Amino acid sequence: MRVREYIDSRFSEIELLVCHKESNEQVRKLVRELNDFVNENLIGTDFRGDKCKIAVSDVVRFYADGSKVMAEVGKECYTIPYKLYELEEKLDEKQFIRISKSEIVNIRKIKKLDLSYTGTIKVILTNQTETYTSRRNVKKLKEILGR
Repeated sequence: MRVREYIDSRFSEIELLVCHKESNEQVRKLVRELNDFVNENLIGTDFRGDKCKIAVSDVVRFYADGSKVMAEVGKECYTIPYKLYELEEKLDEKQFIRISKSEIVNIRKIKKLDLSYTGTIKVILTNQTETYTSRRNVKKLKEILGR
């Protein structure tokens, strides 16, 4: 196996490519491991108390529920062992945005914005969850979505 670096100004972000003459178990395993590394996974606890592996890219939102932090994936919710500020530092700022003191949403999972509310924005996510930005985060949300 060889690893090469190719630098070209046409690329705006890092791209990984696995090449081989045929698909075999070694290639599939390498692609799975790279996907796990790049897409990052978290360990969460479901409502039954079972530990589950959660792909960060599948998370619709993270939110505080009392003293717990929850990760919402579709209609399922998982308790995760991080504080929101830790997640905010760890997550990709191109994919996640803090919209209030108690919530971080996945930008790619925003379905619709309702700007008719004065001083805030109603955010409707792909799983039909409705939430609101805090007044202090309205400007940041508009800037990020305006990119």
